[in-house]
Amino acid sequence: MTDIDGPRFATTEEFPEMMELLDRYFSYEQGGMAARLPYSYDCSRIDNHAIIRVDGQIISHVGAFPQTLVIGDEKIECWGFGGVATHRRHRGNGYMSQLLEFWFDRMEEQGVPLAELSGNRQRYSHFGWEAAGREFQYKIHDRSFSGTDLDPDRIATYTGSDEQLTFLRGLHSEEIYRVKRSLEESCTVFGQRGLETLLYMHDDDAAYVSLSRESRSRTISEFGGSERGIETLLAYIFGSYDINNLKVVTPPRHPLNTTFRRHSRVWSLNNHRNVKICDLEATLDRFSGQMERRWKTFDVEGDGTLTLGIQDTDDAVRISYSQNHVETNAVTDEPELQLTRQDMVALLFGFHDRQRELKDRYPFLAAVMPLEFFIWKTEQV
Repeated sequence: MTDIDGPRFATTEEFPEMMELLDRYFSYEQGGMAARLPYSYDCSRIDNHAIIRVDGQIISHVGAFPQTLVIGDEKIECWGFGGVATHRRHRGNGYMSQLLEFWFDRMEEQGVPLAELSGNRQRYSHFGWEAAGREFQYKIHDRSFSGTDLDPDRIATYTGSDEQLTFLRGLHSEEIYRVKRSLEESCTVFGQRGLETLLYMHDDDAAYVSLSRESRSRTISEFGGSERGIETLLAYIFGSYDINNLKVVTPPRHPLNTTFRRHSRVWSLNNHRNVKICDLEATLDRFSGQMERRWKTFDVEGDGTLTLGIQDTDDAVRISYSQNHVETNAVTDEPELQLTRQDMVALLFGFHDRQRELKDRYPFLAAVMPLEFFIWKTEQV
């Protein structure tokens, strides 16, 4: 008879064996996933990992990593899912589904509104995830910076000093969309393997870029600061490194997008992450400030309401809006728009053409959607 133990939390003693399973499928380097993503795979945070043992062997794992998304003046809890792995010989037995449900139960207990992950949307759509958010990708060519002064004396490589970390945290905190970081988490993020951070520590034009450093195909995974400072750092990279092209990944509506576009020979707009709405009321409440700011810029007079709901749930939320105010409240009324969980994600967070028919029918939706969030590549799980 097969001996099945789990789903349950992993223990500290099981951490090495758990990492052997993950490294088998996700990493082929010394130190493995623990070195590549230290902010996720840390033995001191073992409660972020759930496993199933079969006949004494760890054969399946799903990690859930608490995050707080910053969206302007608001914050929302959103757990990132990662390390979804089942040993090849044990696939097809529903172990991944059991582990996901294990985490969904805990998210419900703790009232977590959102979950996000990367990966194939078709694989995870059955569990309520749908493609959401937007990111721009710019490909910048070295010719755009030929003949530019490098100003190398003001540029430093991050070495982990307190002064540098304070500098980075100050600039990153000015970003409208990000994940909230503690001092310890900032140290871990900027110190991770495979990341190089350059700082332009100029009083008026301070800036930084964090870029991948393990191949000639470099990507700027995070940045912050002034336009002039960013351009100075780009010029320095092209003048000092043996590369011809550089990819930059940016949030939507970022003030420096016009700068990157000016220096790009090609760019694209892509899906950002896959999102699952676990609590519609809390989600809309946290994004109500963003909706209000958008609605104020939409020159329409009059008041209105719109009630949204998710099929097969009791979730129903009324959005009330006037010319200068938007608020949300849970109600027991029948929703005017009752959508599947995936269609609700597409409406709230999808590209502008998602749920186009509904947006054409309700001007409020057309004015305020899609809602924006962003998780920098430096800390995606």
